[in-house]
Amino acid sequence: MEPDNQPTTFLQRVKNGWAEFRRTNLRAQTHYAIFRATQHLKHKAGLVKQYQQRFMAGWETWLGIGAGITGLLMLLNPDGLWRWQFLLVLVCVLLAPLLADLFKSLKRVFTEYPGKQLIGQVVTLEQPVVDGSGSIRLDNLEWQLAGTDCPAGTQARIVAINDRTLYITPLSQAT
Repeated sequence: MEPDNQPTTFLQRVKNGWAEFRRTNLRAQTHYAIFRATQHLKHKAGLVKQYQQRFMAGWETWLGIGAGITGLLMLLNPDGLWRWQFLLVLVCVLLAPLLADLFKSLKRVFTEYPGKQLIGQVVTLEQPVVDGSGSIRLDNLEWQLAGTDCPAGTQARIVAINDRTLYITPLSQAT
């Protein structure tokens, strides 16, 4: 039998979708989704657990940040916010760890650069460094090398990085 390749209307697609939806065991799927969500929340590495640990570790800091934000908002609009001061402090205290984590992750994105983890690592040169330049393959990336001339097989320490160039100093000569 050949499949029916005739175009269906929107109404037919909705009816087919509704029929498929009615055939599934919605109650079982809902229970399973709730079970998975609660298991994730109970897990040590869950987001709620991380937030609780972060909040409890520095609650004094978060209280200060929340009060500071509230004070700044009160300074900018003294007539409108005085009734909401307690609620505003509470909300700011609860949101401060999340905002701090967001700021920290954004700072990491803009301050870290590729290859930073390579500084201090000892590598064995597969190709010689001639006239102060060479190349090496690390972490599936091709890097340019700069440093003193060394034969292949020399162990060298990466001391600095600039753009895609690793600056090395040899540790010992290969025999």
